[in-house]
Amino acid sequence: MPTQSRKPTLLIVTSETSEAERLVGTLREEGLVGQSVSIPNAERLQSAIKERSCDLILCCGYDRDVDLDEFLDGYKQITTDTPLVLIVEPESWSAVADKAGHFGVRDLVRRYDNEHLRIVVKRESADLWKRREANGLSARLQNCEASTLSLLEVTSAGVAFVQDGMHVDANPAYVSLFGYADADDILAVPLLDLVASADQKKIRDLLKRADQSQLTDSLTLDVTCVQADAREIEARILAAQAEFEGEPCLRIIVQPVQSVASAGPKPAAEQDASFGVRTFLDEVESRIDEERLVKTPFAIFFVQVAKSVELKRDLGLTLALELFAEFGERLSAIVGERGTVTQLSDDSFGIIGNDMVDLDAKGLSEHLKNEARLSTGAAREGGNEEDCEIGYFVVSERAAAAEDILNAAYRLCIGHRYTDHDNKPGQGAPTSLAAKTKQEDAENAEDDETIARKIEYALRNDQLRLVYQPIISLMGDNQENYSVLLRLLDEEENLLEAKDFIGAAIRKGLIEEIDKWTIRAAIQVIAEQRRSGHNLSLFINLSEDTFRNPSIVLWICDCLREFDVRGNWLTFQFQEELVVGNLASIGKLVETLKKIKCRVAINRFGVTERPETLLQGMSLDFVLLKPAFAQNLADDPDKQQRLLQLATLAREFNVKSIVTGVEDARALTVLWTAGVDYVQGNFLQRPSPTLEVQA
Repeated sequence: MPTQSRKPTLLIVTSETSEAERLVGTLREEGLVGQSVSIPNAERLQSAIKERSCDLILCCGYDRDVDLDEFLDGYKQITTDTPLVLIVEPESWSAVADKAGHFGVRDLVRRYDNEHLRIVVKRESADLWKRREANGLSARLQNCEASTLSLLEVTSAGVAFVQDGMHVDANPAYVSLFGYADADDILAVPLLDLVASADQKKIRDLLKRADQSQLTDSLTLDVTCVQADAREIEARILAAQAEFEGEPCLRIIVQPVQSVASAGPKPAAEQDASFGVRTFLDEVESRIDEERLVKTPFAIFFVQVAKSVELKRDLGLTLALELFAEFGERLSAIVGERGTVTQLSDDSFGIIGNDMVDLDAKGLSEHLKNEARLSTGAAREGGNEEDCEIGYFVVSERAAAAEDILNAAYRLCIGHRYTDHDNKPGQGAPTSLAAKTKQEDAENAEDDETIARKIEYALRNDQLRLVYQPIISLMGDNQENYSVLLRLLDEEENLLEAKDFIGAAIRKGLIEEIDKWTIRAAIQVIAEQRRSGHNLSLFINLSEDTFRNPSIVLWICDCLREFDVRGNWLTFQFQEELVVGNLASIGKLVETLKKIKCRVAINRFGVTERPETLLQGMSLDFVLLKPAFAQNLADDPDKQQRLLQLATLAREFNVKSIVTGVEDARALTVLWTAGVDYVQGNFLQRPSPTLEVQA
């Protein structure tokens, strides 16, 4: 963003051009003025301030053609933050001073007292910049508060604002957590009534500290909460000072927790499977902080009884269910103090392994396969066959949504295969975080260190560069869409393409910082281009590390406000293979992006076997087909048929299709016939540092 000039634009009220030039010259000698405008009287005062963005008014009260009373009346009637300084004859000082204060005059200066004039202009200019900066910060704060309140509506955590012990607002998750029908019901209930009597002293002390403004830092309390039907749940409360509608209050965040220490591993047979999944997910969430960071790694296991359908058919439903319950008890006995077992369905179980890394998880998985057996009466022929299938997923660093973690373990259990990946059951899903922890040989590890240093140098010294490739409409719309790509200049001014450093950035944990730089730089470019009259929209890719950050949308909002850019000028892209493994996380993020009017796209679309499930489960604006579809397209009837199916599928869901990697003219004919909406590729225009559409 260009730095705002600190030299004010002067509006001088005088009928004498020579007098205006004298005043401007006096101030320019000290570098105190930028541009200047002069008007002869009060008639054009309001229009001059608005049209010329004037910062300071100097009124020559000694000018015979300036009616001072008329001018002061006019100044008082307009709404402006522009300070007024009157210059008067020395003998008129007392007479003018008596009424100047009533009209908001900032100061009086005697005519020809140039030193005093310079002091006043310097002071008033500095004061004006500070006021405008304060107003800007206040507006940003209000916008942040509004954004925070809107995000609270969609967060899964229970959040409420409390004033004098009473609720003044609560989000849907908070209302649901305590079992009330709607927010109005819970607003009539004091906070103390939601806490068991044994823990009410903690809440009283908290409220007292908040009332006395002694709560300088956030405070965490473990309490027993009471729901509307008198049932009790263990919960963790995070409390902090806040404001609601301009009034000081207490913000509390409530998360239910499972008491593992007191209950120990609960036998699976005693658990109600209808609540199993929710209980399991809550336990996963309790191990992840608000920033989705995992302090102590743990492992998620999905265990399914092998050939359970055949067992239910051969043994009968009731006997098979008893058998599965006994199997769950065996799992609990084997796991012991190493974790907790939860029954998720009639034939499947979830295990949370405490404090586990890959080697620990692999060891427990093998142990369970060898030791967790069905009762003798159900033993199958060739008794060495395993009685269960297991998939596990180690959770470390920054975590996805609990649903995504469980789904990853489930897919690995049932042998889910990702297209273009050799992903064996028990391994981490092929996401960027898995790539970060992937084992590298010594040479590659050394290369990563070298490239990471180049990335850090580029981030510190503004050596990253945006390049743009146009997305051309085949249907004739006039929207200027560009895909944003990235380049890096190293210390020797060598230009690296994204493919040369993105992999190392992911593995070294630098990709989120790169994404943030890209987003902010792209938003700044949009602001500049829109002011120049270009109907510009940019497509930006988000990595997994970035979209797992729960505060990324607030950060995007700050950038949009900073440059006065609308959300619908931005399209955020997610790679399809990452969406499959993070559907819950991305689904929540997409909902929030839609609230700020941003558009959403899936990149490398068409990789999964059933892409329609993504279109059904997410609100998308675009799908970008993987570049392989455009290669040799004109000579490959099977590929043409598949592309036609995908374009038709997108159209059925009112989603625009984009084919990338277009390299020849013959492919364009096929794409137009197939009804593809947009195309992108080097044949049309190579990535360029300038934004000029080539016909």
